[in-house]
Amino acid sequence: MIAWPQIVRSAPLVLLLACADAWASGWPAAGEVPGAATTAAAGGEAAAAGARIYHDGVLPSGAPMRGLVQGDIALSGQQVTCGWCHRRSGLGATEGQEVVPAVTGDILYAPLRTPTSKPPLAPVLRPPYTDATLKRAIRDGIGADGEPFDPLMPRYPLDDRQLDLLVAYLKTLNTAPDPGVDDKTIHFATIVSDGVEPARRKAFLDVLEAFFAQKNVETRNESRRAAHAPRHKAWAYEPYRKWDLHVWTLAGAPESWPAQLAAEQAERPVFAVISGLVDGPWQPVHDFCEAQALPCLFPSTDLPATAAPGFYTVYLSRGLGLEADVATRHLADEGLLDGPLVQVYRANAPRSQAPAERFAAQVRARGGDVTEIAIPAGAAPDADRWQAIAGQAAGGVLVAWLDGADLQGLWASGAAAGLRRLYLSTALYGETPGAMPAAVRERARLVHAHALPAERSRLLVRSTGWLRAKGIYAPQALREQANAFFALSLTGGALRVMRGFFVRDYLIEKLEHMTENATYTSIYERTAIAPGQRFASHGAYITRFDPAADDALIAVTDWIVPQAD
Repeated sequence: MIAWPQIVRSAPLVLLLACADAWASGWPAAGEVPGAATTAAAGGEAAAAGARIYHDGVLPSGAPMRGLVQGDIALSGQQVTCGWCHRRSGLGATEGQEVVPAVTGDILYAPLRTPTSKPPLAPVLRPPYTDATLKRAIRDGIGADGEPFDPLMPRYPLDDRQLDLLVAYLKTLNTAPDPGVDDKTIHFATIVSDGVEPARRKAFLDVLEAFFAQKNVETRNESRRAAHAPRHKAWAYEPYRKWDLHVWTLAGAPESWPAQLAAEQAERPVFAVISGLVDGPWQPVHDFCEAQALPCLFPSTDLPATAAPGFYTVYLSRGLGLEADVATRHLADEGLLDGPLVQVYRANAPRSQAPAERFAAQVRARGGDVTEIAIPAGAAPDADRWQAIAGQAAGGVLVAWLDGADLQGLWASGAAAGLRRLYLSTALYGETPGAMPAAVRERARLVHAHALPAERSRLLVRSTGWLRAKGIYAPQALREQANAFFALSLTGGALRVMRGFFVRDYLIEKLEHMTENATYTSIYERTAIAPGQRFASHGAYITRFDPAADDALIAVTDWIVPQAD
């Protein structure tokens, strides 16, 4: 059974242009993500070759695929890749009132009927495809009903062998539920490491447990309706599933996490991972989810995997790496890369060392230079040490990827008075001056990747109201709770519009389409995910403490987006 919008037969211009934008932004090709290997195992070498045609626009010979639109406009390669518009799942896409149809094998090879008609059977809108009519559709643009497609749907001059390969791959695409879904339940996991402070862990898990409980209350008897739905309403009722939460707790060193995750997934497969909270980089979890083709949705982390974003892991922000880019951009805009520039960080502390490494690389890429000072583990620099550090930055800029405790010696030394600028991160230092001397506050600039404190109560009115109503509001864990609520709400919204197609790739695609217009928000503002993007928030503010407003954190720049994600 297919939802009503999927009956449209060809791709409109607006979607073709959107696909071109996705290609330009670097949307991962099938050969770069785990799904291609899965395809080979499921359908053999022929389907794997077909996958390259579908996802990459590459023929078995290595030549780019060609196509014609509007009768005589020639395009080639990724410009006419099937997956840009019909998507990785094969379940199509929408843009406004325009719809690209599903091309999964089980849909193509079945008659298309209106799903809301009374029994015995609805009228046939489109007869089932056969191998011959599907090849004709791809090559000549003639549908199974004998009607021509829209001229904007490419016609592909493929030979018989190439068509056989592409058709073989389309047959491997289907709408059967992915692991983690059965007739009554959809299983989700969230991931927490044992290093997370207990109060933060509890505040975070309270949100998930309360959300799942509310989802399963069944105030409208969804289970009964799903089991006994009349035929003309089955398309609406049968997709209902209860949600089952599995908390995967990771213990020990991050190197051991992949084996622990594999054991959890083997014992009880889940459909997706919602949010998450770990003490350290998210990279081990990211790698596991990409290898397992398991959606991992909006974990609360400052250390996402950024080198190879992949397909299945969707983040709220690039975290501290983004902050390093914004700091570099602001220094360049202010003409501060030419003078003395010193950065201080803690060695072997990922939340300090990772942004420092990114910052140094970005400064040097712009032709600047930076003196790097690593603080050894286990000791905070005293006033004398800070005098020496600040002396190297005298008249210039000091960038400190440190928390308030590490900076106590700097405040005590008085050495910050000789700086032109001091850059900090609110993710590390916090949003209040603390013990920072009043004279230093005028020179201090803080990179702030979240919504400004003055705007936060308005931005989070929905989640905060819900948390208060549930009796679980924990202001000391505002970030973790707001982000978890955002991830849960967006996942629920995506499942509602998926109409029972419990396909992991389709879940990701729906989130790409919905995030920008979500009415529920995280602490990050201006969230949006386009196809190929895996970070919802793309910028940050440069802020300062305002003595005229009780040292409130205020922006001194507009929202800075340093580069495309």
